[in-house]
Amino acid sequence: MIRVLHGEDEYSRSEALDRIRVSIGSPEIRESNITIFEGRSIQLADVVGACQIYPFMADRRVVLVYGVLERMQNRDKSLGDEWKDLSQEISSLPATAELVFIERITLRANAVALRSVGPSANVQIFKKKERGELEAWIRDRFAHYDSVASRESVARIGSLVGSDIRLLDQEIKKLALYAGDREVTQSDIDLMVPDSRDANIFEAIDAVFAHRPAVALRLLYILLSGGETIQGVLRMLSRQVRLLILTIELRAQSMTEEEIGKRIGLRNSWALDKTIRQSSNFDLQQLANIHRRLLAADLAIKKGEIDDRLAVEILVAELSAA
Repeated sequence: MIRVLHGEDEYSRSEALDRIRVSIGSPEIRESNITIFEGRSIQLADVVGACQIYPFMADRRVVLVYGVLERMQNRDKSLGDEWKDLSQEISSLPATAELVFIERITLRANAVALRSVGPSANVQIFKKKERGELEAWIRDRFAHYDSVASRESVARIGSLVGSDIRLLDQEIKKLALYAGDREVTQSDIDLMVPDSRDANIFEAIDAVFAHRPAVALRLLYILLSGGETIQGVLRMLSRQVRLLILTIELRAQSMTEEEIGKRIGLRNSWALDKTIRQSSNFDLQQLANIHRRLLAADLAIKKGEIDDRLAVEILVAELSAA
């Protein structure tokens, strides 16, 4: 049998591969019946040779090949010319061989790479999940850990973590253990998921510019109740305003989203996407004014001229009314 596991969803792809490994038998049997090829110097003759070896105390032998089809699709010249004969070489593999190609990208259906494995190959695509698929997966994953989450909680954790399935699984498992027998709530997510602080900052800035001071204050106080200090909140707000200013300037230079993320130091895809979208709602003058007001409030607090919480309340009220 020939299989192809390809796509950007690394976690789901790894789960599928683990199922193949487990199906061979016990751990000691697996070890002697799996051959792995990875790196830049994979030879087709070696792969075919590994497939010809008879399995030991198992019904089949599994040969795993990483990254070759992607290199074929990209016409990587470092890949040996022998790989042009892939279709012919694997057409007569023994029934005891299971040859699995693992690719980290989604291969094009009409490209030479997928055509080379033949029409009978078992091809599985693991694309990043869209919003509807993602929320359904999150609900199923909570059920997998014998837990349940409210509809709002499912949407919130999806928006916070994004489509990184491996990270989502970690956060869902953590929330399920924390909540125990009760339903996972948004309060649990605010407490347990690190990016929830960033989410509250984004939402607070949105609320300020939508002239909703009560909402902005509530979100800021959620941060404070979670252990953040007034100074910490001001720093987080100042940092986000600076990122928005930089993003506007970089967008004016026609930089891609990936380039912007590298320049401003945001690796979290959700935070980067939110920053880029939020930057389109403001102009540089507005953001510069907010930054000056934040600095003024910070200075007044440090000089002891005003109570810190009162300073934040006044700041939010003034910015919301501006």
